[in-house]
Amino acid sequence: MSKAGTTPRRQSLIGDCAAAFVLLSRLPTGWHQFPADNPPNFTSALWAFPVVGLVIGSATGLTLSGAAALALPPLVAAALAVFVSLLLSGAMHEDGLADMADGFGGGHDAESKIRIMHDSRIGSYGVMALVLASLARAGLLIAASAQFAGMALVLIIALAHAASRFLPSLQLAIAPVSPHAKLASLTGHGGSLRMLAGLAIWALPLGFLFGWAAACSAALLCSVMAMGVAKLAQRQVGGLTGDVMGATIILGEMLFLASVIIIVELPLTNFEQGLFGA
Repeated sequence: MSKAGTTPRRQSLIGDCAAAFVLLSRLPTGWHQFPADNPPNFTSALWAFPVVGLVIGSATGLTLSGAAALALPPLVAAALAVFVSLLLSGAMHEDGLADMADGFGGGHDAESKIRIMHDSRIGSYGVMALVLASLARAGLLIAASAQFAGMALVLIIALAHAASRFLPSLQLAIAPVSPHAKLASLTGHGGSLRMLAGLAIWALPLGFLFGWAAACSAALLCSVMAMGVAKLAQRQVGGLTGDVMGATIILGEMLFLASVIIIVELPLTNFEQGLFGA
């Protein structure tokens, strides 16, 4: 495996995608087999993390759109959509959010914080983080379904998931992996080209379809948040961990939806609005 700061071992594009799905989802990857002597390279796969988001987000958006078409109550539709997202991702990012909240909130030094984050039990900080995040996500999905419909709704949810999964590659570019990390030790800085490719996967469609104002605001806000969390983690536990990056994905998904919903509602020119923002 590639460690932080080393050059990522070369891997095919299909191998990158399969590695991304192995790490970030519970979806089967039988369409690509890794040889025993050549295991998945997650650093090489960083650019493909948003691809996983597109797939999970599309399923989430289709669930939300379908539930709305069946005239289910908005809260029920949003809950079903969140459930699908949790099912396909294995709730690993939510687990990271809870662990980071417990560790950063309850620990007194780096060692105690890491010990708490590695504990399988969940504390009061973690519970509150999950409750608040779940309420916020449901509320944002309800707001998105009120503003968008049909394919536009599916696309905006898919792009939100893709954008949030781009953020760990940005964090790995500016902060070291914590010496206490487990899962995060399998990743490192993948290089500028991989980061730009991951950005293009979601930012270009967002700009063309929903307006460049939405794309720029979402990219800026999510990036600032991700860098802030990375710097906080560096002070708290010496660098990035899998829990920190998982929490960043959840926060990024919410911030993306909030920023796009606000920006698309503003009176903009047709060029700024894009296809679905017009």
